[in-house]
Amino acid sequence: MNEYEMNENFETMETGKQPEFSRKKHIIKEIVSWIEIAVFAVVISLIINHFIIINATVPSGSMENTIMTGDRMIGLRVSYWFASPKRGDVVIFNNPEYVEGETPKDSKLYVKRTIGLPGETVKIVDGKVYINDSEKPLKENYLKEEWIKNAGYDTGIDYNSGALNFYVPKKGDKIVITDGVKYLNGKQIVLKDSYLEGVSESTKSVPDGEYKVSEDCYFLMGDNRNDSWDCRYWSGTNYVSEDDILARAVTGYLPWRGFYTRPDYE
Repeated sequence: MNEYEMNENFETMETGKQPEFSRKKHIIKEIVSWIEIAVFAVVISLIINHFIIINATVPSGSMENTIMTGDRMIGLRVSYWFASPKRGDVVIFNNPEYVEGETPKDSKLYVKRTIGLPGETVKIVDGKVYINDSEKPLKENYLKEEWIKNAGYDTGIDYNSGALNFYVPKKGDKIVITDGVKYLNGKQIVLKDSYLEGVSESTKSVPDGEYKVSEDCYFLMGDNRNDSWDCRYWSGTNYVSEDDILARAVTGYLPWRGFYTRPDYE
């Protein structure tokens, strides 16, 4: 075999290896590219969910019929970056009674409607809400039903659902009291004897009230006033700090229920 033939065979061998090497290199580049895209998507998703929006499922009926039990909704964190909540805003906030490791996780965040603003006095009389010295109650067309004055409930309250449910502890139930917080079979409840003073067993109720909202705080209630665990009943505080308000709830998307608009109280 002469020198020309050897060079020709060598080039042929090298030429045969080159396409296979290129294919492997191309596959590796494709895999790296997809990994980069996946990592980028995860990072963007984390940023959006932690700094831009809140994507949540509503476990209770305290905001019916505006937000129904089981609805998935989106809240915008950016809504209050440069502004404060307004009356009528539906907001997502940290539950002021939440205790890590003790309170059920689905009670960590609440969603309610903003009623009282910082420094205001909220008066509840005969199922109507009055702000400061106004003689005209708020026009609340969003309420689920007629607000029953002194809506009664039994001594056992299912706190986990965010609602005031009739329930009487029975034999076999386990009640645990930790730092003054009561739990029934692992669910936080409220048993307040003071609510029962001066009323009959068949008319256990919470009286009308007047609430002076602290500065930088808000008074919040659910739209389903007859079945909402909110500022009216909390034991530690009756208000939510502005720092604990995380986002403005803007829409329910599964199922689609449109946007949650701010009502006109005039």
